[in-house]
Amino acid sequence: MTSERNLFRPKDWNRRRRAVLKRDAGVCYLCGLAGANEVDHVTAVADGGSWDYDNLRSAHRACHTAKSLQDRYRRSKA
Repeated sequence: MTSERNLFRPKDWNRRRRAVLKRDAGVCYLCGLAGANEVDHVTAVADGGSWDYDNLRSAHRACHTAKSLQDRYRRSKA
């Protein structure tokens, strides 16, 4: 079963993900360390961000999770 969130991903998401990880050489844009294994939206889609390459950056899972939680908290207080 596909999650609701995944219904909005571009059809070429896996290709974009690989390209972003390669472009960023696996360096997490949030902490600056190597070993990033996920791709994050600099500006969240929920905040008007796009799926374009210029809004996608490599991130560690822990860094990505922390940023996403902060984004959700900020939106809940708005």
